[in-house]
Amino acid sequence: MGREGIQPPLWPDDLQSFVLLAALVLAPGLVIRGGTLYDGTGKPPRQADVRIVGDTIQEIGRVKAHSGDTIVEARGLAVAPGFIDAHSHADGGIFEDPDAETQVRQGITTAIVGVDGGSHYPLRDWFGRLEREPAALNFASYVGHGTVRTAVMGDEARSSTPAERSAMAAIVAREMKEGALGLSSGLEYQPGRYSDTGELIALAKAAKPGLYASHMRNEDNQSFQAIDELVRVSKEGGLPGQIDHIKLGSARVWGRTGDVFARIAQTDVEADVYPYLYWQSTIRVIIATERFEDRKQWEQGLADIGGPGHVLLTTFSPDPSWQGKTIAELAEAQNKDPIALIQEIIARCYSAAEKGSESVVVTAMSDDDLKAFIRNPKVCFCSDGGLHGSHPRGAGSFPRVLGRYVREERTISLSEAIRKMTALPARRFGLKDRGLVTKGMKADLVVFDPVTIRDTATTQKPESPPVGLSTVLVNGTPVLWDGTITHAHPGLPLRRK
Repeated sequence: MGREGIQPPLWPDDLQSFVLLAALVLAPGLVIRGGTLYDGTGKPPRQADVRIVGDTIQEIGRVKAHSGDTIVEARGLAVAPGFIDAHSHADGGIFEDPDAETQVRQGITTAIVGVDGGSHYPLRDWFGRLEREPAALNFASYVGHGTVRTAVMGDEARSSTPAERSAMAAIVAREMKEGALGLSSGLEYQPGRYSDTGELIALAKAAKPGLYASHMRNEDNQSFQAIDELVRVSKEGGLPGQIDHIKLGSARVWGRTGDVFARIAQTDVEADVYPYLYWQSTIRVIIATERFEDRKQWEQGLADIGGPGHVLLTTFSPDPSWQGKTIAELAEAQNKDPIALIQEIIARCYSAAEKGSESVVVTAMSDDDLKAFIRNPKVCFCSDGGLHGSHPRGAGSFPRVLGRYVREERTISLSEAIRKMTALPARRFGLKDRGLVTKGMKADLVVFDPVTIRDTATTQKPESPPVGLSTVLVNGTPVLWDGTITHAHPGLPLRRK
């Protein structure tokens, strides 16, 4: 009898991978033997074997392999629950790239999507497609505030009426019944920025018993006011709050992580963070308004992030030759004023006459602040990355935590880092059968070398794969096997129950 839980869509097309998976599936079980087990609780590790049958962990300890079991030799390696990416854009293009190699190679087995206020709509249809066309990893999703607002109000740049709020709340409630994790918002972006706090509270109430997660209204000079708003939405909405990719993105507020922690200490608000000192977004969010013609705002915005040399243009569809250069470099090459150049970029992408796309990577955070966020027990980890983004976080976030901030900087212990990648987000998102290595849990597992694991992705090579991570199982099926992508697609949509 073969292993349980095998569905035809996971089978790869290429012969080598097919033969490998066939052998694994026909085996009665799979034993990861001799590894150092970090079970996700944050407790010290222990030597233990893990036996998997079908998609479930069956035995832990000194396991006697059954005849025909597949053996993974893990002596000298760490064995941990699969990593849960608390804020991901890996859903973008997943049906065109179901292997999700940039995610799998860094140990991510579940991606939390529908973030920043944008979700697939209706979720029922997207979840259904994931079941018909599965990917290598699991997905759970919020319902997006911006998505719901657009469904009811179109692109209206105004406050909502009571009738419109009721219509939006009805959609949120319906999406929650379909398995959404809660409500996400992206308040620096359109259309989220046009909402007021009352609108967010009304929709948060409809998202109970889920979460309210927000890319807040401001992540730099007005960070504290933005946190206060999120805390209010959480409290008055009656549900936990999540600060997405928490940061202090301006020199004027560096060193004030204590003020952040004080604001959330006695609340049900937590956060996630990615391990980089630079963010990626549209160039427009360098200033807090849409008055792009206002030079004084650009002068202050650029000063707060250290000048135009800290703004790397990573995407510019009107002229791809500009990509990979900073605004300072482009301004010098074009013999233009940096602010005039930024205004030109916006005009060429967003004017009525021209439409294009742009994105920037902006270096604007303090390493001391980042370490404080990494250490805080209420902060889990995320990538904020996609399958093929221009920021290295999409391919390197989790190995970067383990290599740089655990092994090199000793910011936190390996046990605590793994807890923040596994059990903490699993509890936060209500994923009750994942995040721990215990009997009866789903077999999402990662095997890596704690001595060598590190990221290699850079802004020049954002998809460069990490090293030191060899094997990844999703629902008991290998998606990475001894460093090789298997092309298996055992991932599932994870609906909140």
